[in-house]
Amino acid sequence: MKKLLILFTALSFIAISCSSEDGSSSGDTSVLPKTISFIYPGAYLGRNGTSTLSFNGNKIVSTIDESSKTVFTYTGDVITKQEVFDLDEQGKETKTDEVVYTYENGKLKTRIFKENITAQYPDGYYIEKVVYNHISNESISYINYNVDKDTKAEIKSSEGSLTYKNGNLVKEQRTSSSVTITREYEYDTKNNPLKNVAGFKQLLNEISEVGQNNVVKTTAKSSENANTAVYLTTYDYNDKDYPTKHTSYGSSGVSIEYEMYYTY
Repeated sequence: MKKLLILFTALSFIAISCSSEDGSSSGDTSVLPKTISFIYPGAYLGRNGTSTLSFNGNKIVSTIDESSKTVFTYTGDVITKQEVFDLDEQGKETKTDEVVYTYENGKLKTRIFKENITAQYPDGYYIEKVVYNHISNESISYINYNVDKDTKAEIKSSEGSLTYKNGNLVKEQRTSSSVTITREYEYDTKNNPLKNVAGFKQLLNEISEVGQNNVVKTTAKSSENANTAVYLTTYDYNDKDYPTKHTSYGSSGVSIEYEMYYTY
């Protein structure tokens, strides 16, 4: 299903922390990305495209690419809704997806995804609910539920945990049908391109590749087998230590999965 920010759907889930600690080399909170582009080495891996981001101060208003638009709603300084619209060749907007968020004591409590919204299914044909439990600023657990489109009955589908350090997600575990997937992340000391966007730090693992810093190594393993996959990422930076280019490599460490380019 579509997750937050259509431009980041190519990436695995990586999160931003509730911590206010900043391990980066720049304290300039005015730096915000204007465009983000994806380039794939082959069409079978993904669709090339550029998204344009609009802001009101540090609050994101919308992202627009060649075929879709995502609009964000804030309540105070937290994001409480995002709506996704398909755009046809004439620019007509058709709402297809929605995500609604609730908070408790300023921290994310629930997230409800509504996908494939139609006149017949105004709440979406596919609905997923995630409930979070904040054990501490560095330890959070969650439960995923599939929601029946007709009865709205909730059925648990998986559960997991998130571990943070210095404003970055360093470990995520997710268990479904007795299989546990574990991902561990290592970071550089530079600035993440989205670190200054208001409200993103409360959304946890909603947003891909967002933290205080930038992921340089991802290690993934499954309880089903002894195999371990390692994925590497390299960056080019500007004079404020924000990435201008992001290159992600496959588990072989040689083949490029995709490249991202940022303008500010």
